[in-house]
This record gives sequence, C-alpha cells and structure tokens, in this order.
Amino acid sequence: MKKINLLLFILLIQTALIAGGGSVYSRYGLGDFRYSFSARRIGLGELGYSISDREFISTLNPASWNNLGLTRFETGVFVNAMNYESSQNSVFKSTAYFNGLVFGFPISKENGISFVTGLTPYSNVSYEILSSDKNDLVPDHTVTYIGEGGIQKLFFGSSLRLPFNISVGASFDYYMGEISNNTDILFHDTLGYHNSTFKRQFSYHGIGFTAGLISPDISKLFGESEFKEFHFGFSVSPQLNLTADSSSTNVSLIGTYTASRGTITGKLPLRFGFGTSFKITDNYLFTFDYLIHKMSQFEFGNIKSNNLQDVSKFSFGIEYHPTAKFNDYWSLVMLRGGFSYEKTPYIFNGESINQLSLYAGCSLPLSYENSLDIAFQYAKRGTTNKNLILENIYRLTFSLSLGEIWFIQVER
Repeated sequence: MKKINLLLFILLIQTALIAGGGSVYSRYGLGDFRYSFSARRIGLGELGYSISDREFISTLNPASWNNLGLTRFETGVFVNAMNYESSQNSVFKSTAYFNGLVFGFPISKENGISFVTGLTPYSNVSYEILSSDKNDLVPDHTVTYIGEGGIQKLFFGSSLRLPFNISVGASFDYYMGEISNNTDILFHDTLGYHNSTFKRQFSYHGIGFTAGLISPDISKLFGESEFKEFHFGFSVSPQLNLTADSSSTNVSLIGTYTASRGTITGKLPLRFGFGTSFKITDNYLFTFDYLIHKMSQFEFGNIKSNNLQDVSKFSFGIEYHPTAKFNDYWSLVMLRGGFSYEKTPYIFNGESINQLSLYAGCSLPLSYENSLDIAFQYAKRGTTNKNLILENIYRLTFSLSLGEIWFIQVER
C-alpha cells in the first residue's frame, strides 16, 4: 500500500478521513485566527482599520470607538461548514460557534472618549482525523487525532479625539483558553494489544495591549466633491509573553497515568494592521486593508515550529447605504461585499497554505438604532499537492447590534 504523509504528523497511513468542522491545519501554533467579531466587518473582508463607526463596535482598532453614538451591546454566532479534499477522500462537516460579546458607551462625544469591553475569540482549534494503519510490526489499528479549544481575548479600553481630529485608542488585553490534542489508538483485533489514549492539554494565559490611530478626514484638502471621509488608520499589538500550564496523560487498560505536568512559557509575536477608507457620495464606502502577524517567530519552550510562517492578509470591501426615506424599510438596509487573500500561518513541505475568500453581507434594521447583521464567507484554502489538504470553507455569521441611551447629562 502507498504510504502518504498527511501534514507531517501521520505516518504509514493507508486511508484518512477528516472531520471535526474546523481546519486540519489548526493543529499547529494556536490554530486558526479570528480577525473580526461582527458580521459587518466580516462582510467587508474581515478588516477595516480606518473606519470610525457610530452604530457598530470594532475590535480591531481601539481608535475607532471615538465616534460611538450610543451605549451599544453586540453579540453573535457563526456556522462553519467545511469540505475537505485530499488525493483520496472528500468529507463535509459543519459546526457552530459563539462569536463573543462586546459592550461600549460614549463618555464624551465632543472629545471622542468612549469605553469598550468585551470577550471575543482570538483563535480556534477544531480537527478530527481518522487513519487506518497497517504495517508488519503491529496488527491493524485505527488512529484518531482530535484537537479542540482555542484562545479568547478579554479586553477593555478607551478612545480619545486629539486636536486636528486625530483619533487614538488603546486597550488592555488578557488572553486565555485551553487547547487539547488527543491521540486514540483502537486495535481491530485486541488479542495481545489494548486500546490507548494519549492526551496533551495546554491552559494558556497572557497579558498584552493594543493601540491604534485614525487620521482626520483628508478629503477636505481636495475641496468640495463627492469624494469624502478619506481616512487612514493602523493598529498594533506588540509581542507578548504567553504562559501555558501543560499536562500529558496516558489512558490504557491499567488506568490513567500523568506522564508530565508543568508550565511552559512562550512568545506570541507582534500583529500589525493598517488600512484606508473613503466614501463616494454618502452611499458608497470603500476599504483597503493589510495585516501582518509574525507567526514565524512564535515559540513555546524556546522551540519554533518549522510549519509556521508569517501571516499576511490583504482585503478589500465595499458597502452600500441607500439614502434613507421616511417609512421605507429597505432604504435602511445596508449591503456589503469584499474579498481577501491571505497567507495563513501554515507551511508544509515547502508549500505555503494560502486562502482566497469572498464575502457578502447586509444589515437588517430592527429599529432605528438596532440591527441584525448577516455575513457569508466562502474561502478556498490549501492544496492537494504534496499530499496536503484542500479546504472549501462556508461560514455564515449572525451579529445582533443593540443601541440605547443610558447616560444623559442634565444641565443645571
């Protein structure tokens, strides 16, 4: 039988069945990164560093909170479906995830001071690989590789509008979460052999911060025209120390044995993003953004992975906002779309795992200040070359954005 090398960690496999609802590549590093929280940002290509929203809360750039109009609460879920293709198999799986929640309110609209806090997903690990192994050393058996968990980010921060309408912001970020990697061995004929499970679990925590800036409206330098609200912005999250409480456990016929337990320290590398946005009339918003994450420098226990590379992501988005008309519901519906090209953090056999994504979305008003936001993403990631996996991703995101007046200053 032909032996194939599947992601460099399955040896002597005859057949492989991939499942789990997430990416098989998420076994490496901290898994797949989540760049955006809200369906609006996802519909615009997932980024948007230079947009100051009045009706939405962005988690990418704290400076964007300067224009917050009301006290806002946002939460959501997304459904992730994936079709996996190898040189021998094709499997379809799906699952749903909670997309976090954020809360914010303006303190001084005149000075662009707002406070925002939230808990959002930072990365996700979800894979399951079944393999049938045949060789001359041991009887036929099935090996199952399972990974689950991820990192969440708890943050709180504020924004401020400086002279000349330069907006800045910063947030304190606390990273936490658990990631487990299990290997189950099941023998077809148990005579003389016993099934076993090997578990590795990591409980991560670390402290960092994010700072950002958004420029004033540069379009005013060009005089009166339909070209308006031209901004650029950037956001940076410096490298931080990440600590993991780790344990390795073996489960067999004789019971459960903890092979090792301890604390491992590592480094989560710098992430930097910048972009620009502008409007043509009041109806069309355009965004161009670029992100880089130095994941080739990710290390744990002073060890770097040869299967990790720097992340780079380019995205473009367009949003259409009709001119609002009295008693016309559809004039309040916003439409958006975009695309992105990403060099993901994974590299195998010298083959970079790249991803091309297309996006579409809309905002459906529930009332004047509240909306249900919907975004759809289709992405193609990876390749079947060199015994790797091609993933077709279908992701549907729902976000609920609610706004109310909580604080009213009373003049005396």
